[in-house]
Amino acid sequence: MQSRPDRRCEVVVTTDGEVRYETVFRERWRDSQSAGARPGELIKQPGWIDPGLVGLAVLVAAGAVAACAVTVAQSVALPAVVQGTSVTADRTGASAPAPGTPVQLREGSGTTLGAVVVEVTPTEVTAQLDRPSAASTGELLVPAARQRLVSVLLPRFW
Repeated sequence: MQSRPDRRCEVVVTTDGEVRYETVFRERWRDSQSAGARPGELIKQPGWIDPGLVGLAVLVAAGAVAACAVTVAQSVALPAVVQGTSVTADRTGASAPAPGTPVQLREGSGTTLGAVVVEVTPTEVTAQLDRPSAASTGELLVPAARQRLVSVLLPRFW
């Protein structure tokens, strides 16, 4: 066998005298890529891929467990009217908070004020504000039951 001066091809003379050129680059590349690979593999994978996939699976599993275990507080917004330090809210279909329950008033401007429930009737909830507010309308945010985070994020599945 003789090599050409450019060293990209090798000259091969067959038994019947025919001259063939074979590329050396492809053979060397193929040999270097398959060296150390398991049987059936053409290219060996980097060593960090398998541990990376295991780490990703562990993180996904931990996130799913946390989403099932963590609960978030829910609240019900009742339409309310403010007069000085007193807030009166309409209790249409909402569960009644117990007297002394801390609630919040969200005014129409977006500001939130703290309040405490003082009286509950079948149709109204009356609360006392921490500080006086101008006469306005807004929403009285009454705490409701806690709910699992996964049911908040994926409501159709749970």
